[in-house]
Amino acid sequence: MSVFRYDGSFEGFLCAVADCFELREGQPKFVRDGESYIVGLFGDELRGVATVRETALAFRKEFVETVSQQAFATARYAFHSRKEGIERLVWLYLKQGLEVGPRLAGMLTEEPVHSINRIARHVSYEAHKFKGFVRFREVEAGFLYAQIEPEADILPFIAPHFVQRVGDRPWMIHDIGRSQAAVYYLKSWRLIRDIELSAEPHLTSSEHDYAALWQRYFQRHAIKERHNPKLQQKHVPMRYRKHLTEFTDR
Repeated sequence: MSVFRYDGSFEGFLCAVADCFELREGQPKFVRDGESYIVGLFGDELRGVATVRETALAFRKEFVETVSQQAFATARYAFHSRKEGIERLVWLYLKQGLEVGPRLAGMLTEEPVHSINRIARHVSYEAHKFKGFVRFREVEAGFLYAQIEPEADILPFIAPHFVQRVGDRPWMIHDIGRSQAAVYYLKSWRLIRDIELSAEPHLTSSEHDYAALWQRYFQRHAIKERHNPKLQQKHVPMRYRKHLTEFTDR
């Protein structure tokens, strides 16, 4: 059995999948850089996979032409759930898609299609929610900064949205749980890994004023007679509120 070590990115995973097909590996395992792996009793072969964009694009093209663009997007969303063992599940989904073609879309009650679709919907929903839950703050370093703590690895899905919405200022969206950030430099954005804060960013004085105004606006426009904590929590769950200006006193 071959064990494919890749860099943790979706592109890197596609390169590992392409290697699997080239080597006709039917029972592969996948590990990310930085993850420990103990070679089994039967001498698993550990293979390092280089991330080559052209290889990933070629596999994507083949899959989309054989199955569909929607199926590929579903696989990508599911991969970014970062659930334990998700690589194996996505591998089976991609493999089955190349075998059955467009019929994959109709196999909703069969595995791995059922699980992949369920996981992908959850990631897509969370990405959609965070498009409204990111709160930028102006820092003294001269850019906008936001912290998030999503369950899934959603930065690749929400960053293009904020390029369109906040394209006139440099910004950073920091996924502090994964120590990575989407950084925008007015021309394009990129994903940077291994980012750790040694201290909280220093906010500008005007940012403190705007935050206070927004909090007062949020509180004073609430209708006391219609206060419904359960409904509010349904729409804005507690786990999202830690970094929402209107729910904090920062």
